[in-house]
Amino acid sequence: MGQDRTARQELCYLDVGGTFTDAFVVDEHGDFVIGKAPTTPQDISDGLFAAIENAFDAGDIERRQGFSELKIIGYGATTVLNALLTRRGEKTGLIVTRGFEHLLLIERGKQTWTEYDRRDRIHSLTHRHLNPIVPRNCIRGVTERVDGAGKVVIPIYEHDVRAAVDHLLDQAVAAIAICFLWSFLRPEHERRAAEIAEQMISERGVKCRVVTSVEVSPVMRELSRANATIIEAYTSRLAHSAFAEIEVGLGTRGFGGRLQVMQSSGGLASPSNVKAVDTLHSGPVGALVGGRYLAELYGLDNMITTDVGGTSFDVGLINHGQITIRRDPTAARMILGVPMIEVLSIGAGGGTMARIDPLTNRLQVGPESAGATPGPVCYGRGGTIPTVTDADLLLGYLNPDYLAGGRIRGDMSAVQAAMKSMIADPLGIDVTAAAEGIRQIIDTKMRTAVVGLVEARGFDLASYTLIAAGGGGPTHCAGYTENVKLAGVMMLPYSGAFSAFGSSSADYAHHYTRALNLIVPPSPDAAIKVETARHLATVLEEMSDGAIAAMKAEGFAPDAVTLRPQVMVRYGRQLNDLIVPIHTRAPSSAQDFDTIIEAFERQYEQTYARAAKFPQAGFHITDVGLVASSPKVRPRLREYPLVSADPSDAARKPSRLAHFRNDWHDTAVYDFARLAAGNVIRGPAIIEDRTTTYVVPPNQYVEIDKLLTLWLKTA
Repeated sequence: MGQDRTARQELCYLDVGGTFTDAFVVDEHGDFVIGKAPTTPQDISDGLFAAIENAFDAGDIERRQGFSELKIIGYGATTVLNALLTRRGEKTGLIVTRGFEHLLLIERGKQTWTEYDRRDRIHSLTHRHLNPIVPRNCIRGVTERVDGAGKVVIPIYEHDVRAAVDHLLDQAVAAIAICFLWSFLRPEHERRAAEIAEQMISERGVKCRVVTSVEVSPVMRELSRANATIIEAYTSRLAHSAFAEIEVGLGTRGFGGRLQVMQSSGGLASPSNVKAVDTLHSGPVGALVGGRYLAELYGLDNMITTDVGGTSFDVGLINHGQITIRRDPTAARMILGVPMIEVLSIGAGGGTMARIDPLTNRLQVGPESAGATPGPVCYGRGGTIPTVTDADLLLGYLNPDYLAGGRIRGDMSAVQAAMKSMIADPLGIDVTAAAEGIRQIIDTKMRTAVVGLVEARGFDLASYTLIAAGGGGPTHCAGYTENVKLAGVMMLPYSGAFSAFGSSSADYAHHYTRALNLIVPPSPDAAIKVETARHLATVLEEMSDGAIAAMKAEGFAPDAVTLRPQVMVRYGRQLNDLIVPIHTRAPSSAQDFDTIIEAFERQYEQTYARAAKFPQAGFHITDVGLVASSPKVRPRLREYPLVSADPSDAARKPSRLAHFRNDWHDTAVYDFARLAAGNVIRGPAIIEDRTTTYVVPPNQYVEIDKLLTLWLKTA
């Protein structure tokens, strides 16, 4: 994991979380160092540069030289998601097909309960319509109509478009989104409306962007397509302004390489080509991409990635080496028509706050977070409400003199006072019991999320290896995996920056989607199969030419670009389709069609159940997709020779009392940097690192393998 001091720095990947910003710097040999700094919400770039410089310092790299040597800096963050949640985007107008002006108010039934917990989902009285981003007075209808076969039924009424644009500009909108009912089959109407709008904006001399659904999300389902288009219009300037500020700041520090942005679908792209809506979950998906990389290295098929950050607990699944892509994902309770890696996020992290419910007098933990500002009470930055990190400190798991690698000194007296006055005294218990209660509640929430995500799909937990990552993952994984039968539990030496690590292992990629509406009857004859296959080939050929041209324009040689085609298929009359990778970009025969359908049915069986298959309903191909990617340097996980099971004396630090199972134990403490492959650490034990703390309860132990991965096992 250490770096050759003479090696040139190649890559740096960043994950801007709600509490901390992580940096993962990789040199020309694939070796890496990790940096961490508090996130600075008022100006994200401050925390971002501080994290990079912290990594340089850890690797004894001169800062100016380090920035000048880097060829690529990758960036993943929740900037767009946060703007959406806090409604900090720009005022946006919407132009739709006349008669659908109430689209955002009507919604879909699913959108009224999506992201609710299980209890609230089953009670319709708890379902609430969203407060739309675009108010009704900023939505205007235009006469036009294309039918489901892509035929123009009513031409676009251009005077309607002009009247709509006039009205929206009078409302001082900063962006106009255009979404017509069947535009994904015939985009001409949207494009013509955009031309008229651009001309009128120019004539008025105002600043206003125009965004069409066919350029953002050219897929079926008008609500999810409209949502994606609106988010793009609402947040695009904010996202690209952040990218521009980062690029300027990097330039002043001597960086002359390329900035890349992590996308929610798992690939990297340049800021000029990435859409704002494609970055909604760009932070959390890095962990899943990293999990897939580790699955390849260890030869494992099924993995669960868990990432305990300061604000959230993110869980993802890798099944048979594949990451699940959601066709209709949700963000801020909005259903979107853009593919995203499936990540379950709950409000549970180090900064999650604890309170007493005034009605029930019960202890509640989360989902609110103290974030980076003011942060936990122990940070001494003005926080007054006890958090999970404060509880960990009181229980002896964290070293008050070594928070964030020693850059933060924990204020124990402030933590004890806050825990006593806000939690312990109202419940009539002592401070230790209050801290233990907080930890048990948060661990249970995390365990429920892990078990629910797997079992709800009918999968066997015992076939999955779990990765405990994030700054708090190794601290809490013994709690949230307790009594859960898993194939194994991994804690990583780079856990504190795992999402950034995952981003560094991702390929440079662009994702393309084209809507279709191909309905195939049950038991189709050979002629129908051939016709369908050739239709797919025609669309894929056009998409491939465009993808190669785009990658070439960004400096990639065509022979270095890999194209992976896929189709979105569902059974006839069903609502949910699956993204199915296909074997060729030029299907032409009945056999090619059969191969595609066989792949769909295998995936359907894995996702739902064999009994749920329904080929008697025929098949509906709704979209065709293409992923264009090019490989790059990945971090190298160096193998170390195995040594004795007993840690060296140099690895031991002064022991301290820590609380396990309702009692205090004299607990051995180790410095991870001085441990070696082959060491076995028996609990109770605590292992301290710059970016995380590993907690081993009395009944468990860890084995360190050749890659310095710590495997948590039960004695």
